[in-house]
Amino acid sequence: MDLSGPWVAHPADDALRRTFPDDDLDDRSWPEVAVPGHWRDHPDYAEHDGPMLYRTRFEAPAPPEGRRSWLEFDGLFYLGDVWLDGSYLGPTEGYFSTHALDVTAALGHRTGHLLAVEVACPPVTDRANQRTLTGTTQGAWNPGGIWRPVRLRETGPVPLRQVQVVCTDATPAVATLALRAVVDTVRPRPVVFHTTVLGVDHRHRQPLAAGENRIEWMVRVPHPPLWWPHDLGGQPLFDLTLTVTTEDSEVSDRALRRVGFRSVRMHEHTWRINGERLFLKGAIVPPLRRDMASITSGSATSDLALARDIGLNLIRVAGHVSAPPFYDAADETGMLVWQDMPLRGGYHRGVRSQAMTQARRLVELLGHHPSVVVWCGHDAPDPVDRTRPAPRLLKQQKPNWTRTVLDRSVRRTLDRADPSRPVISHSGVLPNLPRLDDSDSHLWFGWHGGHAADLESYIARLPRAGRFVSAFGAQSVPDGLDVAAPGGWPTVDWERLARELDADTDVLARRFPPGHYADADAWSAATRRHQAHVLRIQIETLRRRKYRPTGGFAIDRLLDGAPAISGSLLDHRRTPKVAYRVVAAACAETIVVASPPPLTLVPRSVLRCEVCVIHDGRRALEDVRVTADLTIAGETLTWTWEGRVEADAVTSVGLVEWPLGSARGELRLDLGLVATDATSENGYTTRIGA
Repeated sequence: MDLSGPWVAHPADDALRRTFPDDDLDDRSWPEVAVPGHWRDHPDYAEHDGPMLYRTRFEAPAPPEGRRSWLEFDGLFYLGDVWLDGSYLGPTEGYFSTHALDVTAALGHRTGHLLAVEVACPPVTDRANQRTLTGTTQGAWNPGGIWRPVRLRETGPVPLRQVQVVCTDATPAVATLALRAVVDTVRPRPVVFHTTVLGVDHRHRQPLAAGENRIEWMVRVPHPPLWWPHDLGGQPLFDLTLTVTTEDSEVSDRALRRVGFRSVRMHEHTWRINGERLFLKGAIVPPLRRDMASITSGSATSDLALARDIGLNLIRVAGHVSAPPFYDAADETGMLVWQDMPLRGGYHRGVRSQAMTQARRLVELLGHHPSVVVWCGHDAPDPVDRTRPAPRLLKQQKPNWTRTVLDRSVRRTLDRADPSRPVISHSGVLPNLPRLDDSDSHLWFGWHGGHAADLESYIARLPRAGRFVSAFGAQSVPDGLDVAAPGGWPTVDWERLARELDADTDVLARRFPPGHYADADAWSAATRRHQAHVLRIQIETLRRRKYRPTGGFAIDRLLDGAPAISGSLLDHRRTPKVAYRVVAAACAETIVVASPPPLTLVPRSVLRCEVCVIHDGRRALEDVRVTADLTIAGETLTWTWEGRVEADAVTSVGLVEWPLGSARGELRLDLGLVATDATSENGYTTRIGA
């Protein structure tokens, strides 16, 4: 029975908390609110931080003899206390997993019922000492509320309390599914777990003890059609049905999961899907919508298409767990998913147990999705120094409670729950001993400090930092955004930009002093041009180091879920910035690139640029012709190379080397590639002299 109908809500206070579960409380003046939904969606509570008291009435008879009833919340953001007909059922914590409460006895007293829920989502005031696991979902907007469906569900005497399905391995010959179920029964009894998928019927007999039982078993599926990322193949998906049957051959409960058959392996951040090596080209996503309850299958599919259209094959769900339609859409479109736990910043020591519990719930919720290829325990656990493009390695090697205790506890929990996928303890921590694959880098050259091209020399000095760069880029101001303070340009309302739009105001002011620009439009356009330049140079740098040592990257970020000044390629309205088209060109399957020339060249020096062809295709390119045109002071020099380019490889085709003499002014290097199945163009501009 769906209980997502009319609910009423009211802000909590000490007096109302004592009486709001009572049946005779007059709630006729309480506003109706949407469930599923967030309380801030209601105009009366648009600025409210809770807690909020929810009430609804429904009709339900007592379950038949031998049957059990469960009250299920698919998503309650973030803390909850639940009453039914004035009796306390229990607390909930965690916004993304289902909470099920046994109401079998409670429904036996009457047919009309009152459900009352207190929901709290405390604002985060200290990012270094957080007590709730809400990650990147909380900022200027509070996401509190009953944001996913509520239902009353009836089962037999043995309910499936938790179900986890993971594809541990897959080849064209056979796939292996690992299943885990948590059931309970009031008395000992034998049961049969019956699994059906792709025409394979599997029965697992199991005697149960009274109380909670955890059962694990394996199912092998012969000749499975394999699921592939969109740039490698198709995405066949199949329904898996699981039933538990009691000794009287009656079905007590059932569950349905949609699965795909594929294997994932990672070594030194080089990834293989079904044995095929794949360079990951990705982008971060924050919550796709500020009000995540509004995410639908259609909106998620449209957002993923924006990534696929520019050559990306990975989405990094940074610091949060998205709505279920997002993961269904990723499965169907062949977009790989890097899934973080909802952890960002520092945490109080009391959250460790809850973090481990939610890590297990994360695998139960998403383990069957073939698109999810990696778990990450914690995003950016250390404070970010916005004056440095890279963190201090020695500082991050010093143990602390967050990285050493909390993150490793979460990592072990994820690893035990799902040994089929790679697990990374934290993101934004430079690789260090004892596990060099247990983290990845956030490198902000060209933003927090230095120039975009400095990324190349940094990785040359510290190659392990370039194995996987999971955040880089530069913030830019969306077109049409009002940034000026009441005094008019060039005065900028920095406080509002930081508070409401999450802008790195200190970096913006340092890189783009408003007084240097004629008006706000020119200022914001300069930020967007700079963002495009940084992303283009650094994507090319990372792709030229493909597998030596870089296995992939994730730019910051694909889009915004709310108005923001950020590193997004599209604003919250999905309007592309300049960088969107630039990233599409840099992420094409085949590109011709050069090691970028310096920002300025000294007269009488020698220009040296290595020219490479980067080809991600599965087949070699034949009859390749590459040209390089160097234009100096109106004179053009041309180099030409011909040959073959191997599949999934970086091929160095030659060196552009030329003494500059006394020439001054603009220098331009134009590259072109023509092959039987591919074309590419590229170009670089710099200056000789000041």
